[in-house]
Order: sequence, then C-alpha cells, then structure tokens
Amino acid sequence: MKKYWQLLLIVGVIIVMVSIHYIQVANAKSYHFTFDKISGDDKYVDSLLIEGNLEEGMEYSSVIIGKDKTTLVDNFKYQDVPLLFRDLIDQNKNFMRGKSFSASNYFEDNTKLVYVEEPNETWKLNKGDSYSYRFDLLDKVKNDRITFDIQSKLNKKVNWLTVHNITVVNNEVKLLVRHYLDNGDEEFYIVIIDLNKQQIVSERSIETVTNDEPLYTNLEIYNQYHNLGYEKYLIYSTTLYNAEEEVRNIISRQFKVVNMETNEITPLELPDGLEIDMQSGTVDNNYFVAARMTDTDTWIYRYNIGQQRWLEPITVPHPEKFVNKEMNNTYGYNGKFYVLNEMEKDFVLQIFDIEKGTTLYEGILSKKDAKQKYFIWANRFLEQTE
Repeated sequence: MKKYWQLLLIVGVIIVMVSIHYIQVANAKSYHFTFDKISGDDKYVDSLLIEGNLEEGMEYSSVIIGKDKTTLVDNFKYQDVPLLFRDLIDQNKNFMRGKSFSASNYFEDNTKLVYVEEPNETWKLNKGDSYSYRFDLLDKVKNDRITFDIQSKLNKKVNWLTVHNITVVNNEVKLLVRHYLDNGDEEFYIVIIDLNKQQIVSERSIETVTNDEPLYTNLEIYNQYHNLGYEKYLIYSTTLYNAEEEVRNIISRQFKVVNMETNEITPLELPDGLEIDMQSGTVDNNYFVAARMTDTDTWIYRYNIGQQRWLEPITVPHPEKFVNKEMNNTYGYNGKFYVLNEMEKDFVLQIFDIEKGTTLYEGILSKKDAKQKYFIWANRFLEQTE
C-alpha cells in the first residue's frame, strides 16, 4: 500500500510541474502589433480592436489586437468565455448562468435581454410531434425575469433546427429558424411569438431549398453573427453549385430581403455579375455591403435597403506587395466597413464609411519581431469603450 501512495505522490508532482510549465509558457508568450498609416486618419484605429486568430508556423493563438496592446486569450481566464459575452455575464450573472455562448440565441437592447433555446434531440421526433422553444426574458428596467416554453408541431421530419436571428418588434419576438430536414433539404421559418400571451402568433416557411446530387443549394445569411441588437432587415441568399466539381463554381445565386417589422420578403437584384463575383457581403443597419476584388482594385458596393437603391461603388487600388484577393477578413460595424487583407509580409487594413462612400483609413498592420510568415483570421472588428 505504501508503494502505491509513493507512486501516486510522484504522479501528482509530475502533473503539477507540467501544469506550471505550460502556464508559464502561456504567460510568457506575448505579441505586439503596429498600425502604420498610409492614408486617412489615425483616430479610426486608436480605439479599434480586432478579435481573431493568429497562425505562425505551427502555433495557433486567439488574440485581440489593439493599437496599444494585443491580448492573448489562450489562457484559463478567457478561453471558456468569448469576448462578446463577458460584459453580459458581468452585468447579468444569474441570468447568464448555464446558457450557451451562441450569439444567435440572444437579443439585447436598452430595456430587455432575451434568450431562446432550441429544442434538443429533434432527430428523434416525427412529423406531427410537438417540440418547444424555451424563452428566458430579463426586464432590465424593472429587474424582472420570466421563463416560459412555446409549443409547436413539426410538419416535416427534421434532423435538427437552429435559431439564426432574434429581434423584438413592439411586443413580439420574431425568430429566423433553419430546419435541416431528414431528406437533406433545408427550410427557413419566421416564427412570431406574442410576449403578453406567451404563444405563437404565426409560423411560416419563407424559403425551401432542395438538394439533389450533384447539385447543392446553400442558404447564407449576411447579418452579423455578433450583433445582439435590433435589426429591421435580414438579407439571405440561395446559392446553387455543383458539389462534384473540385472548385466551387457558382451556377446561380439569388438574394432576398426580409423586413422584420412588416414581415414582407422582397427579391434583391444585384448589379450585373455581382451575384456571381461577390466575395463578401454584410448587413450594417440600413445598408447591405457587397465586395469583390479584381487583379488591380477592391470594389465595394453599397445598397440602401430602406430606399431600395444601389449607391455609387467605391473603388480602391491595391497597395504594393498585395497578394491575397480572397477577402477573407471583412466586417461591417457601426457605419464602417473593414477590410483586412494579406500582403507579402504583413497585412493591409482599410476602413470605409458605408454611407458616405469614403476611405477613412488605410494602413499596414504588422507584427513586431515576426521571424516567419504569419496569418490573421479576423472574426470581429469593434471599437473599444471605457
């Protein structure tokens, strides 16, 4: 028995020493980035934070890049809680306890915080079976909280379903829900719930796509995942392509606008060729921003959704040593459109005013003391507030 205790003690000491080593290594790792202006105003990067992932050789890190400080979030304090939810947890500890960190399941404004949980194990259900959404609402003015379930029935057999967007209009909660059907097809539903009566007002399918090999249709939403607030308009597309081709060549792509106030759905016509050539799309308030790149320029197209008109496109030539034309890092936020693209060594950051169609800032984002090629995958751009 004494030998077993000695063995357990040795194993315990080894585990502690290894843990201390890795904690020290993680704490010792630090990054520093600089913003070197090419044109525009430095004030647009003074409070800018870029949340994303850094790849350097065989190392992958989650980082928050700022002008004065870059924070490594690969540590025990931050890795379990995304940045988006830290303030929510600090301000609403009891409400947030036990909830998932999926932005699509939340809505927040100045007076209320809403969480909607989808039903579990829907693949076990059959057509006609009942399922329920769990609603948790916090009245931030009265500090009151109510929880209730909303019942519905399946009209088709599904594998699972997910909530993609939540908004509140007057006293109604409106959900955009995607059904992944048992036969491989997909459907978008708009579900409207009366908060006073705590019951469904309506539930209707707004889009159905069928998938017959080798042709496949993809449903894509262009509203920002990280936006928990009110959005009057949702924009989505259905894209048809041949799944057997090595390169995903788009056969056709159609866009639609959903007015969440009136529940109207209207087609959105893009400028000639853009529905195929578009590499990036995002909704920011009253605007839809679509972008593409040519060998020489970046083209940014702006659509005023309320006025239903396209504005004059923004055209910006590529800087020297520009190498990547895929537009992987774009983001619409607070009236600005951010584009971060790869150069031979570093990255070029461009910030545009969506409404005015002007370039606010262009500069080089570089990692200090970089010893090898690195890559940045930006998930979100935000402005730091004190």
